[in-house]
Amino acid sequence: ILPQKTLEMLAPDYSEKGVYEDDTIRISFKDSLTEDGIESKLPFWLHNTSDDVVTVLWDRCSLQLPSANTVNIVNETQIDSYAIMHARPLSVAPGGDLFDAIIPISEVTWTDDGWALSTDILDQGPFLFVLAVEVGSDCMPRQIRYYTFRLIIR
Repeated sequence: ILPQKTLEMLAPDYSEKGVYEDDTIRISFKDSLTEDGIESKLPFWLHNTSDDVVTVLWDRCSLQLPSANTVNIVNETQIDSYAIMHARPLSVAPGGDLFDAIIPISEVTWTDDGWALSTDILDQGPFLFVLAVEVGSDCMPRQIRYYTFRLIIR
């Protein structure tokens, strides 16, 4: 019996559980294992650890695949709507949670049964997810913070 594959975070901090935390967010990633292999999506849980609203700027996020090609992403909650072409920002209240998944747009195809995702792409080596969030408050100007997560499934 082969051991089950797991997702690890290599950077910005190493985490064998795929978890990162700072004064703004705590984010936890996991793989998407199906009977066909590792699906080309990256489920995550984002928790706002700050005292201010944090806004995810989907149109500024990207994924660099193991092949080193950088692609746009779509978040799973918007894939079935017109918003796939115009991903709207999503605000997370202080102490709030966001459960979603990012999908590399290059790995999505339309079939007679709906959207289909490729498999066995993300487990071919390290890949990068760039997350863009807007932070700030009424007292401080809003600014965009970029997080670059280097992940691997092994």
